[in-house]
Amino acid sequence: MIDEDVYAAPPSLVIGTIDKFARLTWDDRPRRLFGLDDQGQRTASPPQLIIQDELHLISGPLGSLAGLLEPIIEDLCTDHRQSPPVRPKIVCSTATTRRYRDQILGLYGRTDVCLFPPPGLDASDSYFARTDLEVPGKMYVGIHAAGFGSYQTEWVRALTAIVNAPKVLDGLAERDPWWTLLMFCNSLRDMGTAHTLINTDVLDYCVSYWQRKGIRIPEGKRYVSSAESVLELTGGLKRSEIKAALDSLSTSLESNQRTVDICLATNIIEVGVDIPRLSLMAVAGQPKTTAQYIQATGRVGRTTVKPGLVFTLYGPSKPRDRSHFEHFRAYHERLYAQVEPTSVTPFSPPALDRFLHSVVIAYVRQTGTLDEIETPYPIPTEAINHAARILRGRLKGVDVEELKSFEHRLAARVDEWSRWDRREWDKSPEGEIPLLRHAGRYATENAKTISWSTMDSLRNVDAECHGAISSAYLNHATEHRAEVQSE
Repeated sequence: MIDEDVYAAPPSLVIGTIDKFARLTWDDRPRRLFGLDDQGQRTASPPQLIIQDELHLISGPLGSLAGLLEPIIEDLCTDHRQSPPVRPKIVCSTATTRRYRDQILGLYGRTDVCLFPPPGLDASDSYFARTDLEVPGKMYVGIHAAGFGSYQTEWVRALTAIVNAPKVLDGLAERDPWWTLLMFCNSLRDMGTAHTLINTDVLDYCVSYWQRKGIRIPEGKRYVSSAESVLELTGGLKRSEIKAALDSLSTSLESNQRTVDICLATNIIEVGVDIPRLSLMAVAGQPKTTAQYIQATGRVGRTTVKPGLVFTLYGPSKPRDRSHFEHFRAYHERLYAQVEPTSVTPFSPPALDRFLHSVVIAYVRQTGTLDEIETPYPIPTEAINHAARILRGRLKGVDVEELKSFEHRLAARVDEWSRWDRREWDKSPEGEIPLLRHAGRYATENAKTISWSTMDSLRNVDAECHGAISSAYLNHATEHRAEVQSE
């Protein structure tokens, strides 16, 4: 459903993504989801249960900005008609996390945290699953070809052997789990390198591989057609393209349809990709974090009858990859113990500089009357003070050392709001400059001095640098030569 339908008739259950939080600053209609009418008065119960899936992903820059906005969202979800006020219950689901209490404190300001299921007496019984020693589990294989000196050569030889290996199995049912190779790349650059190698070197090296193995009959050879059966799965794809790609990965050999030979994927596969037939994976270099490594390799071997096989291709020239290979067995035997703690710093100076004004305006626009929020002029002092009290209360429980920095930046934002005298929030007649402008879009120098750069989504919270090709240096060189000649 689109946003307008949800706001017009608020349902009992809303499933959404965290990037929509930023829309509270730009639109006053979401107030209806919190049980508030057009005058800011409560007419229905607010959301009483919040379920946060994939909690471990709400960390870093995203977690810091979300944690800064959470005090306002919690206040909107709190039923103040009762005494004492009733806050919502929060249930979080996470797969790979450490120091979860600190993360919960930074995000939700809660100190009363209960872990479910609690640690048990038997390591083989985690309540959700029990270890079956008779069923083979996922296997990790590390490849570190230091003698080649080039990870491209390592990739070519490893990929050639891996894609040809299923041909020795009898029957389509036996081959199917190992037929599609899912290759995880740490960056788009690595993906481009892998795609180029598959198009050229892997196809050429297959001939040498067949000769060395004595494979002469066509039935024993496997031909990888890059144009038709090599798939790329990245975050740059449209939603319809992602669905089509996942459907292609689900196509088995027994369906008599074209199947994917190799799928090159980035971190988009870490969450939500659950395709039972996939059991073969290659990881191009050690991922940056252990949590990412666990999430990515968890995409294969998701059924007991098809255990996963993961090949980790370590770069010969990378010291970090070499270190992981040297401690390969010990590292993988205690894989979950190596997960890095998450970091959430909602009241750090960079987070306040970038998002404080957005949080305050979000509260103003969700709780004020239609007349009060029609224009940012005059400055709504009472609502700002109320939002400041909410944030100040959360700050004292999370990171009281940042209180002085918070007060300084809040006073600066209030002063700018008052001095700029803007009459429109984000839309204004031709020639007028509104208070808010979309982050990342072009703005004149005048607009930059009297308006705030504001995010309209939390999908991409990291600042981006845009490069430009300039020829100005040519003019400078010409002027320099002229000066030399005149001297």
